[in-house]
Amino acid sequence: MISKDLNLKALASVKTLVILALLAALSVVLERFVGINTPHFKLHFGYLPIALAGMLYGIMPAILVSLVSDVLANLSNFNILFALLAVIEGAVHGIFLYKKMPEKRQMLTQAILCQLVVSLIIHAGLNTLLLWTLYRYFDPIRFLINALTFPVKVFTLYNMLNYRTVFEQYA
Repeated sequence: MISKDLNLKALASVKTLVILALLAALSVVLERFVGINTPHFKLHFGYLPIALAGMLYGIMPAILVSLVSDVLANLSNFNILFALLAVIEGAVHGIFLYKKMPEKRQMLTQAILCQLVVSLIIHAGLNTLLLWTLYRYFDPIRFLINALTFPVKVFTLYNMLNYRTVFEQYA
């Protein structure tokens, strides 16, 4: 099941590689320049192009978009461990969103489960652990921010899944 979702054959197409490069660039723009970025609160939509790559092309293309966008967005303070977290997040989007669900309720469940894994395990868990291990930095407000942004992220993922057929026409 997961081996089919890796979809390495999609990476052989020039059209697909160009679309993935555009998605990575869009992710950088959405993360760095669009959204709310304050020292304690960050709400951006840089995850949407990564999720779109996972939804349309599978796990490996989502990993590629996630890695490239993380490297480009953090050129001045790049850390391979945070890039690994970005890779895991791309893989989660590819695993959860690649399978096409016929009913809206199933799509909502798909969006909730995907964002739950990203928010709880990656952002609140691994990212917080990595910040503590590297910098001895712990901010409990991060958990509140994850809880507050969770419904917004689920809503955007769900709407993206609803318009899957439109996106597939251009993929």
